Amino acid sequence: MEEIILSPLRILVPIFPERQAFGPLPVEDIAVSLFVATLICSSAGYFLTRSSPLLLVRLLQRSVPTLALRDEVWEEPLPGKEAQPAHEAAEEGSTEKRKSPRKRTGPELLFIVVHNSVVATLALLAWVMGAPSLALHAFCLEVSYEIFDSFSLGFQRMEPETLIHHLVSPICVLCSTQTDVDFRVLCQLCICIDASGAILGMCKFLLRFSHLSASNIYKRLSLVYLVLRVILPVIDTVIIVWRELSVKGGFFTRMQLATANTSPFARTDWMQLYFWSMAVMNAFNAYFYLVVRARARLPAQVVANWEARS
Repeated sequence: MEEIILSPLRILVPIFPERQAFGPLPVEDIAVSLFVATLICSSAGYFLTRSSPLLLVRLLQRSVPTLALRDEVWEEPLPGKEAQPAHEAAEEGSTEKRKSPRKRTGPELLFIVVHNSVVATLALLAWVMGAPSLALHAFCLEVSYEIFDSFSLGFQRMEPETLIHHLVSPICVLCSTQTDVDFRVLCQLCICIDASGAILGMCKFLLRFSHLSASNIYKRLSLVYLVLRVILPVIDTVIIVWRELSVKGGFFTRMQLATANTSPFARTDWMQLYFWSMAVMNAFNAYFYLVVRARARLPAQVVANWEARS
């Protein structure tokens, strides 16, 4: 804690004189942590999005009494079910029903906020306490949401970009467990991704279920994306690559070693896999930043009409 308070710049640029390697970690430890995290995440997710879907909405309304929500958030049917709006049900002979939602429901968006906030908090605590084991649990909890959300959405509601993220993100996390990257850099990266993910989930909820200006939401979200999903992750990637090359030789040295090792049973280069997965994630985040920025620059009326149709 003292180190972070005295050096706030390290929160943004986590460069340390000594390396506290995160891995390689035993497969058994990773499997146990991932199993427990998936069990916790799935149980909490089912309770908050299926069993008591309006609990998070009520908590949000109590926390922010001035936030006016649309009626749709209370009448929205659960995935896989059909619901009849209250005003239609009161009409005699009304048989029209509302179809099952094709996107994430309001409770599902709020669960993203809760989950990502917990993961970011655990990563921050792991960094402050100097506890790589706690960092492992935080990272596995991140992967557990990808597993839960994949089954929760199913193929009918799974969007292509969501599928790509759910595939690449666990690869990044699992590859990092087999590298000697400083766990504090990984914690900072986790904080950036999950904090911005929580903000993104809340913004999506507000865009669909509040009366706030969609244009203003996109403008603020673009700033969050630029800092937490583009600039800081790229800085972390540069730090990881620079440390790796400075310790194990330059780029051409690593290429020569990789070329010389022609054995069909060569040992897996987890660091190289981690580099590639991080490159994909950085490109993915940069693309979505451009999408959010483009919407933020549209006229307010155009953005409002776009959100009303989507």
